[in-house]
Order: sequence, then structure tokens, then C-alpha cells
Amino acid sequence: MISPCRTAVVALALALGGITPGSPAHSKEFDAGKIGNTLLGHAYLIYQQGDTFQSTAMLMAADKQNRLGDDRELGQLFLAGNFAKLGLYDEAIAVYTRLARQTTSSQGVRDSARLERAKLQLELGQMDAALRSLINIKRRLSQAQEVEYASINSRALLESGKVREAIAALPRINDESTWALYQLFNIGVQLIETHRNKNGALILHQIGRLDNSRDPEIQAIRDRANLALGYSLLKINQPAKARGYLERVRLKSHLSNIALLGMGWSYSSEDNYEQALTFWLELKNRPYSSAYGYETMLAVPYALGKAGAYNQAIQHYQAAQKQIAADAHDMNEAKKKIDSDLFPGLISAVPEDETGWLSHWQNTPEAPEQRFLALLLDNPEFQATLREYRALLKLQSQLNSLEAEIGGLEKLQDRGKINTAVAALHLRHQTLGEQIEKAQQHQLGALKQQALTTLSRYQAQLDNYIDQIKFGLAQAIEGGTFKAEEGL
Repeated sequence: MISPCRTAVVALALALGGITPGSPAHSKEFDAGKIGNTLLGHAYLIYQQGDTFQSTAMLMAADKQNRLGDDRELGQLFLAGNFAKLGLYDEAIAVYTRLARQTTSSQGVRDSARLERAKLQLELGQMDAALRSLINIKRRLSQAQEVEYASINSRALLESGKVREAIAALPRINDESTWALYQLFNIGVQLIETHRNKNGALILHQIGRLDNSRDPEIQAIRDRANLALGYSLLKINQPAKARGYLERVRLKSHLSNIALLGMGWSYSSEDNYEQALTFWLELKNRPYSSAYGYETMLAVPYALGKAGAYNQAIQHYQAAQKQIAADAHDMNEAKKKIDSDLFPGLISAVPEDETGWLSHWQNTPEAPEQRFLALLLDNPEFQATLREYRALLKLQSQLNSLEAEIGGLEKLQDRGKINTAVAALHLRHQTLGEQIEKAQQHQLGALKQQALTTLSRYQAQLDNYIDQIKFGLAQAIEGGTFKAEEGL
């Protein structure tokens, strides 16, 4: 029969995958209530309305014309945060570096700039640079900044192989900073999976017990922590303790299906196959276009066979074999579409709301290239690249709007006075357009490669499932034959 541990390990890899957060939020030093400058206030209002690009353009123009007045430092912090939101990390780091070096800046602004720079450097994998950015922070930070500081320090030390120092640097876990929680979750997972260190379980336990019913992002991290701990306990054969964590995953969470799969395995490891089937049969009626669905297809007949329902086990195995063979074929068709010019249209149609990706793809099963895009969400790297690609598409759209505005400027103003300025605007617009197009093509190529690699990995797993089905069928047929002979 199929080994429960072997199946659970596949789901464990899915459950314990590290989280890739979005760009860091604006510096805690940036307080909208402190804004006194009209232009900065207008840029902030535009940002609040969702137009980061226009807000950034306005800030850059106001700063170049020295029109931010006493709010210039505040405006620079906000500008750097906008750059980070747009994926312009080098530009953001450059602004933070200038602020950190300016002797005229307040100590609070300089330290906040160093902290925000360290966050970006950590995201970019520049661990030594991130640690150096922390060294010169002198003043007492806010509670949220303190936990971010400690999280950067701990994560960078851990990535450098300094496990003891990383554990010693861990902050007290709270919900003051969502960004820090992402880092702490990844630290916890790495301590468990790579270093077999019990402190990783303690971190995830504390995250999983955070009492925050207001912030959906924190709730999602909390679900992920409970799921990871549950599967970790399954892996070391502690099913009762595992259930305590798996039960804490919200039913509304997109991770609830994986939690139900784990609940089934927890009962299966105690030989309580009827209870295991309660969870797995519920899962079998749900959309299966993610890794847990294939696991469920094999788990149900496994439990039926263990419970002695051999004929039902054989039927479920045969149905799974047929479905997996069809999916393997459809994945090939999906890979052809992904490798074609149709791919940009596919991913551009995904809803803006990231939480809507899964339901959108699962609810459009007509074409294999759409149905299997849901599998790509198991890859955090694909998610991060898709976010950046979509940001570039938005930049391109906004740049096209600016082109029309430049044309209008030529008609309304005295060409004799602004001819040079307009020509410079055209040149800058053309240069930006070329840069964005180049970046789009690069990101699109990365998306295609990640998508093809992910589907190829699933195809290899489907081949493994077919082998498991053949073995399971043989066992079920043998068990059914033996049962029939006993009855004679």
C-alpha cells in the first residue's frame, strides 16, 4: 500500500514552503499626520487612491524643484517607499542611503532610512549589507521597528549559518509588523527543516497563537504557521498533537484543504481509517487543481483498502488512474500554451486581488492552460515574479497616459519657450518606455521558465502517483481475492 509518511512528506513540502512577502511598507517614520507641505499631501492622497506611479512622479518633480520645503526629509522617505512598491529597489536603496548619510537629517530619519534599506537588502539576499545597515542605528526605535530590526538581524545571521546567534537575536513575537512576521515565519521553518531546531517550532507556535481578527494578512500567516507545525508533528509521528494545530486553520483559508488532508493522515496513522475517510471524502468533492487534490485521490482508496473495502478501493484507484493520465496529457497542452504568445494574455487576466488568483483559476476549468495555472501558486517565486510583471504592465499603461499629456502640452503652450523641455520629455519618455519593455520581457521569460519547470515537476510527480496506484491496485485486488476465498 501507499506509505502515509511518503504521501504526507509531499504535502509537507507544500505546507512548509517559505513565504515571499510583497515590498516592505513605507517607513514607520513617515507619518501622514506630520505632512504640512501641500504637494507632499497631494502626492500622498494620490498614493492612497492606488496610483503609486503618479504619486512618485509628482514627488520627484516637487523634490527636483525644491518645493517640498521643511517636509523634504519626509518626502524623501515616502519617495523611497514608493520606489520599493514599484520594484525599483536600487533607486529606493539609493534614496535611503542619501538620507542615512545626510548630517542635516534628524537621527530618527537617518535610523529609519538605515532600517528600511536593511529590509530591502534582506529581500534581495544581501545579508552582509543588511547587517551593516543595522550597525549605525543609534536611537530607540518604535515597537514595530524594534521587531523589524531584530527580525532582519536574526534572518541575516541564520542565512549566514550562525544559528546560535540568530536564535539569540530573535525578537518577542507580536503583530506590530506584518513584514517582520513574514521573516519570523521563514526563520521558524528554516530552523525546523534545515537545522532540526526546536526553536523553530516555538516561533511557529507563537505566530499561530496571535490573537488578531482584524488583519487578514496576519490571519493568513497564522494559518500557515499552524499548518506547518501540524505537518511537522505528523512527520515525527505525533498525530494527536498535529490535529491541535491543523484544527486552528480557518475553514475560509485557502490552506483549509491541505489542513483537511493532514487531518485525514493524522487519523490514518492511528489506524482510524473511517475517521480519515471523513476528511478525505470531503476533500474529494472539492476542486483538485492543486497538489493536495492529487494526494487526496490516492489517500481515499488507500484508506478504503485498509478498512477492508477492497472493491471500493479498486474503483477509486481506477478513477484516479484515469484522471491522472488525462491530467498528464492536459499538462503537456498547457505547457505548449505557456510557451507561446498566448501566455501574457493568460496571466494578465488574473484578478488584481492576489487572494482571488486561486478561485479565478479553479473556476475556469474549460482550458487546461487555465486550470493548471493554479498549480503555479504553490511556487512562491512564481508569485513574486508575477507581482513584479503586473506592476510593469501598470507602469506601461501609466506611461502611455503620460505620452498623451506631453502631446497636449505641446498644443497648449508656446512652443518657442518650451520646445527644449518638451523634447527632453519625449526623450525621457522614450527611454523609460524602452526600459520598461525590456524589464517586461525579462520578467515574462522568467515567468514562462518558472511555469514550465513547475508543471514538469508535477508531471514527474504524476508518474510517481501512477506507480503508487499500480501497487495499490495490486494490493487491493490481492486483499479482495483473499477475502473472497475466506468466505468460501
